[in-house]
Amino acid sequence: MALVGVVVVLLDWREVREVLGRAEWEWMPLTLLFTTFSYYCLSHSFALINDSFGIGMSRRDLLSVGFVSSAMIAAVGGLAGHAIRVLLMAKRGLAASDVMAPSLFHGYIESLAFFALIPAGLIYLLLTHPLSSGVALWLSVGTGILGVAFAITAVVFFYGPARSVALWVVGAFIRLVIRRDISAALRKFESTLNRGLEEVRRRPQSLLLPVTLILADRAARVGVIWFCFQALGSDVAFGVTVTGFAIGVAAGVMSMVPGGIGVQEGSIVGTYHLLGVPLEEAVLASILFRAVYYMVPFGVSLGFYRSLMRREAWAPA
Repeated sequence: MALVGVVVVLLDWREVREVLGRAEWEWMPLTLLFTTFSYYCLSHSFALINDSFGIGMSRRDLLSVGFVSSAMIAAVGGLAGHAIRVLLMAKRGLAASDVMAPSLFHGYIESLAFFALIPAGLIYLLLTHPLSSGVALWLSVGTGILGVAFAITAVVFFYGPARSVALWVVGAFIRLVIRRDISAALRKFESTLNRGLEEVRRRPQSLLLPVTLILADRAARVGVIWFCFQALGSDVAFGVTVTGFAIGVAAGVMSMVPGGIGVQEGSIVGTYHLLGVPLEEAVLASILFRAVYYMVPFGVSLGFYRSLMRREAWAPA
């Protein structure tokens, strides 16, 4: 997909030069501002959920770990991001099983907030741009698969017996594959998860701010890609922006490619072009979005990572 984008740019260089010639780069500071706000919302929501789960770390450390891992998840993928969280928080004396419970719960809430955008985007797409039966079927099946996955995850998270069965299956699989008994770690993981969920049930309002921050993050991401179009002199409607973002990022997630690299760009370009955006503008906007929202924060996070690795743990706030 990435190669196709490069070829398109090379084949339509005259049109690309025209797009770049009318670009309004004064919009770029706003893309960076919204990117900063997005990652702050992610980091702060991560810190708040860890507080609810009783994780004893300072707010400063939690914010830093949240930023580094969120940048890693965006650029490389979820597995790497969760591994970084375990590494950095274990360095501060926490057990990996304690770290994973709030991390996975935060990831689930994040994904749920993102999933809410997809039906809205599909409805807009179906109402404004008639699709072939094959494309409509593919989009419907993909959305259905995501919906089933989130429903199963919800049952595992919130229904104790289902969670116990799932953890038993995980433990049996690990014993079978690597001949290692992790029953104690799984019991500790379940204990931490139960403690956090009990706190959420006791004070459901404790989720209000984290969920609000996650929704603000999603809105900021849409704002970033909209400003990318504005910077290229392309005035794209808000509904089109949301639709292209939701479907493109969903395709990147479902592809299982680390960070959705290439697949996400190809899907974003295809969706926006289907919605009437000139191909050259869609290609350049997707590349600009990748650079601003994924690569710049990842580069900045390396400094935070180095600081976390060298800094002694602070006392819990």
